[in-house]
Amino acid sequence: MIFAGTGYGRRLNKKEYGTFFERTMHNMSVELRKWLYRVMPWLAGVLLTGLAGGTVLVTDGSLPSDLQGEQWMWLSAVMTIALPLWLAGYIVNPQRTVRIVSETVQWVLMGFGAVEALHGLGQIAGIYPSNHSLFVLTGTFYNPGPYSGYLAAVLPIALYRMLVLSGKKDRLSVVQYYLSICVLLLICCVLPAGMSRAAWIASLISCGYVVLRVYCMKVKSFVSEHRYAVLGVLILGLLFASGAYFMKRDSADGRLLIGKITSQAIASSPWGEENGRTFSAIYGDAQERYFADCEYSESEAWVAGTPDFAFNEYLQIAVEYGVWVSVLFITLVLVLLKITGSRKHLAGMGGCLVSLMVFACFSYPLHIPAIVSVWLLAVIVLSGEGLVMIKRKRYAVAVLLPVVVTGLTVSVNRYGMYSARTRAVREWMPVRVLYHSGAFKAVVEEYGKLYDKMSWHKDFCFEYGRALYKTGSYGKAEKVLLKAMTVSGDPMILNILGRSAQESGEYEKAEMYLLRSTRRLPERVYPHYLLVRLYAEPEYFDRVKLIREAEYVLNAEPKVNSTAIKEMRQKVKKILEDKKLWKN
Repeated sequence: MIFAGTGYGRRLNKKEYGTFFERTMHNMSVELRKWLYRVMPWLAGVLLTGLAGGTVLVTDGSLPSDLQGEQWMWLSAVMTIALPLWLAGYIVNPQRTVRIVSETVQWVLMGFGAVEALHGLGQIAGIYPSNHSLFVLTGTFYNPGPYSGYLAAVLPIALYRMLVLSGKKDRLSVVQYYLSICVLLLICCVLPAGMSRAAWIASLISCGYVVLRVYCMKVKSFVSEHRYAVLGVLILGLLFASGAYFMKRDSADGRLLIGKITSQAIASSPWGEENGRTFSAIYGDAQERYFADCEYSESEAWVAGTPDFAFNEYLQIAVEYGVWVSVLFITLVLVLLKITGSRKHLAGMGGCLVSLMVFACFSYPLHIPAIVSVWLLAVIVLSGEGLVMIKRKRYAVAVLLPVVVTGLTVSVNRYGMYSARTRAVREWMPVRVLYHSGAFKAVVEEYGKLYDKMSWHKDFCFEYGRALYKTGSYGKAEKVLLKAMTVSGDPMILNILGRSAQESGEYEKAEMYLLRSTRRLPERVYPHYLLVRLYAEPEYFDRVKLIREAEYVLNAEPKVNSTAIKEMRQKVKKILEDKKLWKN
């Protein structure tokens, strides 16, 4: 073999060739390491932030809005790809990776926040359709509450960038400054229209946190010199809080009742749910016990409902997984907040975390994949900054490696779960038309094929159980509806169970189910009407109980005075006339 630079036409011997090959490979290895040193942090930052942040734009109108399967699958797939890149970037160049990821996260979140705000303005103007029939403003979300919560998480980041870039004269800083102002103004234009009190409170507290971090000494000096002005601001804050309460008083009272009953559920089972039931099912049982055992006010009975969420993520985690998991989660968040307190350049991400923490006290952000993506990005940025503080790199990698492995495991499992659920729902949606058209025999046949795949879905279980009841399969209907009771707290399931038991001649069981329904939601008239029909049965006739339930149906003040209420009252009068218990 002949090589230039080795002497014209001279052939290298084996020893010289081996030395040359080793030197070439060493140079290539050095160049590759330099390339990875420069590129890997950017790969980690751009892919992790761009793809995870893009979860908010993933939508699928062919699926029920509350499933969010496509978003969960997207986020899980993204984390499966991005987490190893983040680990590799940290191993190759920790400081550069953390800095690039932190900057990229902030700007990408601001970009998606601006897109969402513009989308919201377009919905207000009638340019874009809403994703909810009752609300004009939803963004790409299905509800204005989560939409406002997302914007509230981005707002403190934009405020921080604006404050730190103010006064800088270089061209890049000026451009970034005006971009930050644009994002800030867009969000401030849309956020009030969302009518989410939780998002308003989260925005005020998180922005206050950012201002305090950026102007700490100035704020302290202002407070000491203008105490009366500060007192006036606090009074205005209290008036604002009072106004927010009275703006939707029933809603606020309902949230307070949910918190009260959820706390009692935690006290009765502090180690979490052992039988795999959902929060809705656990809450339904707890509310039933509360109205059966406690002295409750009329206002509590009036605002009681069947929530799917606790509207407080910390309480819901404690209910479903145990108090210790909730405490662990809160501890992790506080540790991350402590990390932001030690580094001023993290004030924006700290404000984002504060906003998420506050919003989680009044809503359900951990059940919305787009907001979960913001949680994950905030955790990745702040935990990365914390790992950089560890002096020895191998210790930091030893901490990071199991975290990444755990994240990959969770992502893969979640992708598999939502992939299977999404496929099952796609099979269910065409068949559901049969249920709404009243073809119950066909429903029983088709739903039976999907039951094993769809037994996790509360609406599917209820519809299948009701179809079985309608076709006279009372035993199987009870089995399916009892399964529905593990995924839902809706008292209508108890009503159908009661009717099914009554039709099969099991009157005591029917009474038990219907009485449970009246305790679960005391203001509902329908279960009392069903009890009137039960006590009017010749085989189970009870004059005293019949009159008691009939009086309730005839005299109760319903939430909505509908045609169905009028029809029930007419039928009750007819029953009383037939039993000679009614006088015109």
